[in-house]
Amino acid sequence: MSYKERSIWVSLAILVYIWLNYFTDLVSLHITNTMTVDAVNGLLMTTVIQTIVLEIALQIVLAIIDHKDASSPEDERDKLITLHGSRAAYCILSVGVFLAIFYIVFPTLSTYIFPTIELSNTYKVMHLIILFAVIAEITKFSTQIFYYRRGF
Repeated sequence: MSYKERSIWVSLAILVYIWLNYFTDLVSLHITNTMTVDAVNGLLMTTVIQTIVLEIALQIVLAIIDHKDASSPEDERDKLITLHGSRAAYCILSVGVFLAIFYIVFPTLSTYIFPTIELSNTYKVMHLIILFAVIAEITKFSTQIFYYRRGF
């Protein structure tokens, strides 16, 4: 397994673990009727900081373990695999942005999409975009792992 592939596996694991916890905590706030703007902001800030710190720490550890491959430049295969992953993520993110804009343009849909959430529409749109951004990143990493495993 190449350094680049291990790096993608680490990033995917961090992304899934931390953001799954975020959305689980968000649902838990909703169930216990403690979802306020301050609670959501605090949860989001904590999640972003955890993601950044874990990414940096684990990428440093990975670079220390495999220091020879860490400094090697990206070859044509790596660039092609990254391109395929980015293309798949872009499609997912485009759909998410379209749905967020559709949600903004037709505010009556809010009663059907987020029926009982007591946050402003701004926070609902923000979470819709965050959700699709996370799904896009998971798609990107999964596509890259698929092509590394399948071979190019």
